[in-house]
Amino acid sequence: MVTAVAAVSLAGLLGVPAAAAQASGGALRAAPSSCPWVTSTAPIAQRVAQLMGKMSTSQKISMVEGHGTSNPYVFYTPAISSLCIPAVGMEDGPAGVADGLTGVTQLPAGATLAATWDPSMAQQYGEVIGAEEFGKGASINLGPTVNIDRDPRWGRSFEALSEDPYLNSALDVPEINAVQAQDVMSQVKHFDAYNQETYRNTSADNVIVDERALQEIYMPSFDAAVTQANSASVMCAYSWVNGNASCNNSFLNNTVLRDQWGFPGFVTSDYGALHSTQGALQGTDQEQPENTYYGTALQTAIKKGTIPLSALNTMVQRVLTEMFQYNLFNQPRTGSPSATVTTPADVAVATSVAEEGTTLLKNAGSALPLSATNGGTIAVIGPSASVSPTYAGGGSAYVIPSSTVTPLAGIQAAAGSGTNVTYSQGLPADASLPAIPSSNLSPAYSSTPSGGSYTGTLTAPTTGTYVLAITNPCNCYTPTYLSLNGQQIIDDPSTPPVHTYSVAVSLTAGQTYKLSISGQSSQLLWGTPTALAPSISAAVTAAQSASAAVVVVSDDTESEAADRPSLNLPSAQDELISAVAAANPHTIVVIDAGAPVAMPWLSQVAGVLDAWYPGQTSGTSLASVLFGQTNPSGHLPVTFPASLSQMPTSSPAQFPGNGSTVQYSEGIDVGYRGYDAGNLTPLFPFGFGLSYTTFSFSNLQISPASGNGTQNEQVTATVTNTGTRAGSDVAQLYLGDPSGAGEPPRQLAGFQRVSLGVGQSTQVSFTITPQQESWWNDSANGWSQTEGTYNVYVGDSSDPSGLPLSGSYTMAATPAARQATVTAPATMTPGQASTVQVQLSAGGDETLPDAQLALQLPQGWTATAVGPTSFTSVAPGTALTATFQVTPPSYAPNASAVVHATATMDSLTREAGVTVTVS
Repeated sequence: MVTAVAAVSLAGLLGVPAAAAQASGGALRAAPSSCPWVTSTAPIAQRVAQLMGKMSTSQKISMVEGHGTSNPYVFYTPAISSLCIPAVGMEDGPAGVADGLTGVTQLPAGATLAATWDPSMAQQYGEVIGAEEFGKGASINLGPTVNIDRDPRWGRSFEALSEDPYLNSALDVPEINAVQAQDVMSQVKHFDAYNQETYRNTSADNVIVDERALQEIYMPSFDAAVTQANSASVMCAYSWVNGNASCNNSFLNNTVLRDQWGFPGFVTSDYGALHSTQGALQGTDQEQPENTYYGTALQTAIKKGTIPLSALNTMVQRVLTEMFQYNLFNQPRTGSPSATVTTPADVAVATSVAEEGTTLLKNAGSALPLSATNGGTIAVIGPSASVSPTYAGGGSAYVIPSSTVTPLAGIQAAAGSGTNVTYSQGLPADASLPAIPSSNLSPAYSSTPSGGSYTGTLTAPTTGTYVLAITNPCNCYTPTYLSLNGQQIIDDPSTPPVHTYSVAVSLTAGQTYKLSISGQSSQLLWGTPTALAPSISAAVTAAQSASAAVVVVSDDTESEAADRPSLNLPSAQDELISAVAAANPHTIVVIDAGAPVAMPWLSQVAGVLDAWYPGQTSGTSLASVLFGQTNPSGHLPVTFPASLSQMPTSSPAQFPGNGSTVQYSEGIDVGYRGYDAGNLTPLFPFGFGLSYTTFSFSNLQISPASGNGTQNEQVTATVTNTGTRAGSDVAQLYLGDPSGAGEPPRQLAGFQRVSLGVGQSTQVSFTITPQQESWWNDSANGWSQTEGTYNVYVGDSSDPSGLPLSGSYTMAATPAARQATVTAPATMTPGQASTVQVQLSAGGDETLPDAQLALQLPQGWTATAVGPTSFTSVAPGTALTATFQVTPPSYAPNASAVVHATATMDSLTREAGVTVTVS
């Protein structure tokens, strides 16, 4: 079969429907002579201009409008066969090819990948995604999700990477590179400050955030994606940022993305996230998947002159440029949405990521690893171990696995013949819970409540722990909410794969509770203390007779479209763990969840393994870690709070907001930065992770001892395996700025994963760049530096107790807030030169030994320097200017382009840009 991309193009050329072309299995014909840009060897910019010269306004609009959801891909632009423009299929792919396609590999979640702290693993992860997207005929992978995990209650925490921009960037760059190396574009998402599902895609999710927090926390991952990995595309977000929807936010999409970073690719709206036709001027190049504000509305605006034709040309030029860049014209896709693309090698990568990301949080008395051959009994307990396992989170990132290995099956397969493995479910699966009898509800509850809402009372027959559950079957990404006595306790978003959500509550016999439901729920279910007792009792009995009990629990409520009301595990899993731990001191808890969970039972159990969302080979990877074939080496990519009140985003105004704004009043004190700034001890700190062996750190060296703000600092240390097993650790470097900078006490500035045999040592090396010594200065509208002492900490956790090495270096003088600016005419003429100037402002008190001023221009543009561009021994009070004659190519279409400039001072770079219109 041919892919949808190839099929639609072929269909247009042959005059047959796309579906028929797909079924034919024929090859794409050679491009007709009327499409010379297909086989041309001219530069891409020239081929794009040649093609655009043949396009009508309606054809151009077809390239940027949504074309509905009845297509083989979640986002889609059809072919324009008369111009040999191929169709483009886009598929969600943060953790593998999603959107209901089968025959693919369900990779572990993004949070699992982040827990590996392993860029080489991110590369392999991206290779699998790119290969399988290509095999499905998709031209664009909608991913990765690099938003900061600001609050662990965010429903999409599992889909993102971490709470730290440096860690995010270190992982998203190799992943994107690997995807795009296979001629599949990456559409990194979601730009920007998108950190919750509550008030999703409404102005009530109006993020009020200062620019310093945006530049230092929420933007660096995207910056790295587009400037280091050259991501072809960016998806704008559902959030409003300082009053403007992200997809209608010129500051985000033009000022920062294009002018500041020089991004040449295209911006696509998230599903329905464009909110006016003015998006054409505000930096959004494509509306997906429906045609609401572009299409006819855009064509009308162009005719009226409220949107200039140059804006449409700019949008189309950006899209076509990337299509040529990724060989969509001359190498038609040969895949198909129905193809089976998973391979044993892809599945092996999934298993490796899950093994490497599994994080050991507690191991009292060396309870782990378990022996596979000791002749004892291992009691495996919990619905999540077998009858109701959780492999992944919900929503658009959910991938249908090609096959699965349950935790129980994996343990059974790995246990030796002398080890007995038993299973006890411990709790009923949520989907098997019975409906609440009408005798306990007033008024009676209908399975399809009128208007999707219900308010009544619930009377408890006995005292104890109940499980309440609702089922939201609409598969419509529209939450149903369950409240008890006015407190919201369940948010059920109705996304694949889970539709029944549960929560444990304590009720008193004879007492009446107000119960309310709003949304689409069709079932109201429960488990009473009387009904739960036999299952828990059976689990206790199994644990009592076992040498070790492994309780597998999960949070299956993490999903796009709804946030978690709390960090508690669903159902009565906490009660199950406590009961089992009381029966067996060798109780190991395994957590399958994409984000932090509360652990009220932590002190009662011997061991805790966080397997995150491990993907389709969950049981295989888990057994390897439990039995010691794999020494756990995962480290937390997010902080685990001791309580909700401890979090930097604890107030309702901060999360999820008051119904009109969401206050990011914590500023840059996000995640571990906030805990450190408040001198708070979390349940588990960012960067934490135990091993079956131990490591020591020594011999910290920092060079030079005195920096100047333009040169890199080099840091080395020695890591030694001091234990009795081979293992891996993640050496982490944190940098503390001088107090005058107003930065958190310390921030991640480097890490290196090392694997060592028993007694083996190795040297780790880190580079601290001038950019990492910089902070965003709102008053200067740019980056600045502060003189003073910079503290360096090295260890394997962000907590001071996990950072045994410390040292410092000084910076007696810095360039401070020197900024680059670029000035150019608002309009430039093809083939004619215009004067452009690049400036470096005066500032600081450091004499610059060398400064270089340069331009970065679109393909085909030329620049001739008029005067010097290199300067030596630049005094602090001296501003610099370099002048260029810049000429757009004669073939340049009537469109906008970015003239970008850099001022380089040794290893320090400042950049700026300006948008000009070629006419």
